[in-house]
Amino acid sequence: MSNPSNTPDTDCTELDLGFLPLLDAAPLIVAQEAEFFSDAGLQVRLHREGNWASLRDKLSLKLIDGAHLLAPLVVASQSSLASTAVRNRLTTALSLGLNGNAITLSNALTEALECTLPATPAQLGPALKAVIENRQSQGLPRLVFGTVFPMSMHTYLLRTFFEQGGIDPNRDIEIRVVPPQQMVAALTQGDVDGFCVGEPWNTDAVRACQGNLALLGYDIWPDAPEKVLAVHADFAEQRPDTHQALIGAIMRACQWLDGPNSLASVAHWLSRPNYLNCDSDLLLEAMQAPWPDGQPRWHKVFYRNRATYPDPDHARWMLTQMQSARQLPENRVSDAELISRAYQPQIWKKVFKKMTPVLSAETPTDSET
Repeated sequence: MSNPSNTPDTDCTELDLGFLPLLDAAPLIVAQEAEFFSDAGLQVRLHREGNWASLRDKLSLKLIDGAHLLAPLVVASQSSLASTAVRNRLTTALSLGLNGNAITLSNALTEALECTLPATPAQLGPALKAVIENRQSQGLPRLVFGTVFPMSMHTYLLRTFFEQGGIDPNRDIEIRVVPPQQMVAALTQGDVDGFCVGEPWNTDAVRACQGNLALLGYDIWPDAPEKVLAVHADFAEQRPDTHQALIGAIMRACQWLDGPNSLASVAHWLSRPNYLNCDSDLLLEAMQAPWPDGQPRWHKVFYRNRATYPDPDHARWMLTQMQSARQLPENRVSDAELISRAYQPQIWKKVFKKMTPVLSAETPTDSET
């Protein structure tokens, strides 16, 4: 379906967008495969990257035009007062969904716990603390937990869970960065004792009999933010029509993903070698498999519950986590200025108003107002 009201000024605008091979990259991939980009007058090339640092750097250097990116990286990019940092500043006007992370533990750590997995934070926290204290009394090395990047919701959810369980994330355990697609190998080789990552890599560890799903990110913070569509601040300022067309196309994809008949097509598209390059059955299992109590395991939301809205409160929470982890420069902009530069809900509102007739005609889910 064409969307003239959201078409950029030029007849055909070429864009390069980056992503990491995760299920929550689906909005970009669906927008490509379902031709939502072309309907908006965009010619898009999708580029798979190996790690978040590479993706961030390519976006900062304007080697790509936009990216499926960790939300905290956008916030962090706006933090420095240094003039040399201005050219690297990123911004977002579109969230790519809520939830989607989980904590997986090695078989050895699972056996050492005195609780059954999966567990609630109230059950797992004390059990894990007891294991840590026992290891400390024996002079054993600290447990190592993998996360995808220091400034990520994965890291902050891990730290929140540890702190709630009386575990000091700076002293009692080690948090180590591992690219998402290497998490299962790291667990298999004993490089990490557990990890927090998005799907399908938690499910992949279980299928390989190398780990056990322990806890959902949803159990730590229901409807937590995750990835965003990040662009360079110059792109948003200098190419507003193209930026809004891009947001509109991906917004359509997010709504489509929350529809009742999307799973088979999503699994088929994402499994391709140029995207996630994995078994489509693995993707279907990751999206559909329930907990033992029958409740959904993934809890991923792409469009419902205002999932596409770039909520400044989310950016504010990330800032507090960065401050707690001492990740921010001392000489930095104020919180209010940083948040207003990093998260731009006013652009989202403008695009959503333009897109309402199209979205309303395409199997709408919950209305976003």
